[in-house]
Amino acid sequence: MLTGYYQVLMALVLIAVAVVLSRWQRARLEKDLLVGTVRAFVQLVAIGYALEFIFDLNHPLLILLTIVIMITVGAHTAAGRVREVPSAFGIALLSMSLGTFFTIGLMLLTRIISTDPKYVIPLAGMTIGNCMIATTLGLERIHAEIVGKKEKIEAILALGASSRQASLESCCVSVRAAMTPIVNMMKVIGLVQLPGAMTGMILAGASPVEAVRIQIVVIYMLASAVGIASLS
Repeated sequence: MLTGYYQVLMALVLIAVAVVLSRWQRARLEKDLLVGTVRAFVQLVAIGYALEFIFDLNHPLLILLTIVIMITVGAHTAAGRVREVPSAFGIALLSMSLGTFFTIGLMLLTRIISTDPKYVIPLAGMTIGNCMIATTLGLERIHAEIVGKKEKIEAILALGASSRQASLESCCVSVRAAMTPIVNMMKVIGLVQLPGAMTGMILAGASPVEAVRIQIVVIYMLASAVGIASLS
């Protein structure tokens, strides 16, 4: 498969189709699509060179710093979607940190993966991305639940229940909402969807069987991380 910048430029035809359709349907998404296209290109090229530098240096502190920055950016993005939730950034930062560091740390301790940054950083990136989505969904749902059931919660509190008891039902609903994407993915993986790690390995020339083994580890890792982030 060719991977030069010529092919990347030719792929812009796909974006052009989306822009034309948006203009035709008067969806007014042309600007967002164009800005997103440019940002995706610049960000991915920049991270490509940055990762090449990090992989060559192979220093534990630099790897840790990279993961911390990724978590911080992810938490800021998640908090930006739920500005009405008090301390949203702190909650997102804590949840994503717990999910990421516990899962990646356990995989390192059990030698499922090596300490090589070319394994640790991409897997951490997958974990952080999924934790960010789960955290955003969880915060959105818990806010909607509490606002929508305000009178019911106040009545339960008036009867002497603790705040934890009064909000337990809403918390359970938010956890289910946060974990729905990863649970759905696990149900259809390999049938409807060929996930990123597996697809990337096959495109890179690995055997499908080897790619499947790696993908099984990855999907279990993501399920664990999302579960921890959602419940914390």
